[in-house]
Formats: sequence, C-alpha cells, structure tokens
Amino acid sequence: MKKTKTIAFITLLIVVALWGVAPVISKTIFESDVYSPGILIAMRGLFSIVAMAIVINKGFKKVNKSYLICIPAGIILAAAYIFQFVGLKYTVPSKNAFLENISCITIPIFMFIFIREKPTWYSIVSALICVVGSLFLVGNGFNFLEFFKSGNLLGDGLSAIGGLFFGLDIAFTKVFCKDKDPLLYVFFQLVILTVVATGYSFIFEANVFEEFAFSFDILNILQVIFLGVVCTALCWVARAWAMKSIDAVTVSLLVPLSAVIASALSICLHIEEFTWNLLIGGIIILLSIAVSAIFDYRKECQAKKHSIEEENEHEECPSEL
Repeated sequence: MKKTKTIAFITLLIVVALWGVAPVISKTIFESDVYSPGILIAMRGLFSIVAMAIVINKGFKKVNKSYLICIPAGIILAAAYIFQFVGLKYTVPSKNAFLENISCITIPIFMFIFIREKPTWYSIVSALICVVGSLFLVGNGFNFLEFFKSGNLLGDGLSAIGGLFFGLDIAFTKVFCKDKDPLLYVFFQLVILTVVATGYSFIFEANVFEEFAFSFDILNILQVIFLGVVCTALCWVARAWAMKSIDAVTVSLLVPLSAVIASALSICLHIEEFTWNLLIGGIIILLSIAVSAIFDYRKECQAKKHSIEEENEHEECPSEL
C-alpha cells in the first residue's frame, strides 16, 4: 500500500511537470506561426481522444443517454481552452498558467446558481486573495498609476476569462456528473472540445481574424502529438489513477505548481523576463489555492465523521418492531 502511494505521488509530480511544460511548448508554436490557437486545440483534442479511446476500450459499454450531459460540459471546456490559448498567444506562459487558477472565483458562484450551495467564508476569502494575486500578476511594477500598462492586457484578460470558464467546468462537473465514469466523461468532453475548436478555427480564425495557420511539418506535428497524447490523454488518465491513492488536498496543492514550472522554464528559455509582480502575484494565487484546498478537505472530513456518527447512532438505537 505504501509503495502504491509512493508511485502515485511520483506519477502526480510527473503530471504536474508535464502540465508545466505544455504552455511553454504551445507559446513557442504560436511564436513560430505554425498553428493558430483553434487548430492547435483541435489537433491536441483529436490526438488525445484517439489515445483515450485505446485506453477505455471495452469501457464504452457503460455509455448511455445520461452521457449527453457531456455536450454542454464539452462546450464549456472548449470555451475555457479557446480563451486560454488565444490569451497565451498574446501574453507570456507564466501569466497564462497562473491566471488559469482564478477558477476559484467562479466555482462558489456557480455552485450557488446550480444547487443553491451558499459559499463558505473561506471560499470567499480564497477568491478575494486570488483576485489580489491576479492584479499583482498582470501589473507593471508597484506604481499603481501605471498598474495596468503592462503591454499585454489582451492576452492577460483572455487568459483570465479562460480561467473563469475552467471554474464553471469544475462546478458543472461536480453537480451534474457525479455518477459518470471519469475517463468516459473526459473522453466525451474532449470530443466536443475538438468539434467546437475545429469550427471556431475555420469560421473565425480563417475568415474573421485571418490568422489561420497549419503545418504539415513532421516536427511540428510531433509536438502536437506530444501535447495531445502525453500532456492531455496520458496525464488525465495518470491523474485519475493517482487520485485513488492520494488524498484530495495533496492533489489540489500539487497540480497548481505546474504554473511555477511553466514560469521557471519560460524564464530560463528567455521567453519572458523575471519580474517581482510575477513572484508576488504567483505566491498570492498559490496561497489562495492552498486556503481553498485545505478547508475543503477539512469540510469533507467533518462531513464523513458526521455521517459515521449518524450510522453508529442508528445501529445503537434500532427502530422498534
């Protein structure tokens, strides 16, 4: 059991590292103008669903009409990816990766809209901390009069909107997809994402924005295969397996560290420069995630404890015949 936990932890670290590498690779692709954002999402999705289909195999027997819920879920995920990837084209990997984590702002809002679950005080505090961190992240030094003149606010703004959609996707999944097989659910989400991204690329990138780009070069295609098969399909499957042996709070705290890896790699490769805003903003956002994850875990433990106590009381006081 201990050996399994160790392997699961190492697996999760590898997943985090790969998710940190992915935005840097995507940024270099955009700078080379070999693929436009929509096409990159579509190709990444296509390769990932082919890989996941091989893994799922006979698991498709579980599919029924209830999986139609994956259609709106996939559209939400597609919107998140499109905003994030288009944003990445106009900003640096570090900001793009950190701003994805402002999903913590929309999760409590949509949980209230969907099931009237009132936001807890710590979710509100976490969201406020995340907002402060995001403001520092997109700022330009400590001159508050020049705070938003960072030169790439379009990319930062689109990346932030992508993060908000990721929060909507998490809330939607929590409420409507509890009884679904996680691999099948992710697979069908990615199928819808691929369809939407393809439509977006041919309609908007090709005709409206006139920035459609596609390459048949084998090295470029291999990069996309790596992003689709390894960084998407394999990582999702590995993360799902690892979560069976690792507690939720560890997963919640480790996964956002991919933004730290993306930032460090981007700076080392001279794609961007180190700034104090990046350091302070990143630390504050990670702090907001830690607050949310730790208190969510405590809430879950208390709920389980309360449920066990109720079961014990029921066993001690059986109903009279």
